[in-house]
Amino acid sequence: MSKIRVVIADDSALIRSVLKDMLSQFPDVELVGVARNGLEAVELAQRLRPDVMTLDVEMPQLDGLGALRKIMAECPTRVIMLSSLTTAGSETTLEALHEGAIDFVCKPANGAPGAIRRTRDELHSKILAAATARIGSPPTRFRAREHAPTSVGDHILLVTASTGGPKALTALFETLPNGFNVPIVVVQHMPATFTPSLAARLARSGPVDCREAVNGDRPTKGLALVAPGGMHLVFTRGGSIQLTDEPPLHGVKPAADLMMISGAEAFGSRVVGVVLTGMGRDGAKGSVAIRNAGGVVFGESEETCTVYGMPKAALQAGGVTAELPLGAISYAVSEFVSGHGLPKETRLA
Repeated sequence: MSKIRVVIADDSALIRSVLKDMLSQFPDVELVGVARNGLEAVELAQRLRPDVMTLDVEMPQLDGLGALRKIMAECPTRVIMLSSLTTAGSETTLEALHEGAIDFVCKPANGAPGAIRRTRDELHSKILAAATARIGSPPTRFRAREHAPTSVGDHILLVTASTGGPKALTALFETLPNGFNVPIVVVQHMPATFTPSLAARLARSGPVDCREAVNGDRPTKGLALVAPGGMHLVFTRGGSIQLTDEPPLHGVKPAADLMMISGAEAFGSRVVGVVLTGMGRDGAKGSVAIRNAGGVVFGESEETCTVYGMPKAALQAGGVTAELPLGAISYAVSEFVSGHGLPKETRLA
């Protein structure tokens, strides 16, 4: 099997050295080029056509976001952004994900061996996922009604996503109908400094207000709550939100399984689950729990996923009621909660 050809772009000689050392430890990865600024990154992407490129957010001459836009317009490439753990870095990285980057890795906050090792392992797993990821996504092909039909019952919408999730979540929120009043709770695998920016972006994207969840919140009609990065979100038996600092599950925190399993216990058949693009298996057990409680789960189909990992795992586990392309999910959710039932076909396109 051929190695994954990677180009790195960073203006820091130290970071370039660290990245080179990391990549040299991956037997399935080959470093084929190094760029010191955004202009060099664009040139190397055009000339070398790498399988994956790592792109620093902050670079001279042409910054990471500008370089990404030129690369995606001129020679679409699977890009992983290298971001700082600052608020400004998170906002720029979210914009990069919207512009076509596959994923991101945060630079280690310090040079401690443990931090370097965690970053190395994360980078390796994300390079492997990016190498086979879909570049870009098909345009939305099925919009929900302009105005939401009257909801029947007291449903709650639980949504999860990982790799490719910020862009998919934006598309989902953009296609929700005006007046959609089902409470929404979202788990997206992200660090703590990123989830407030994600919530703000989702609030600007559609007809539903959105903010980061806080301890003691209760699902509220017309409001979406995003699980804070670095904390698990679970529901109490009474239906309120509890944030916990338990160890990661599936290597992630927050974990969708914990949200969905506790949601099924709290709300039973009123739960509507959505499993969007992402690598790994988080959400599979939770989807099964929702279905066992009488709820329904819509999984994003492979044709629109950036990485068809989490929806596939949920489907194989028996947790998916219907599998749909991204552009049809908001329509299916809206129709179901209004009492019109499940889609007659497994794919609405």
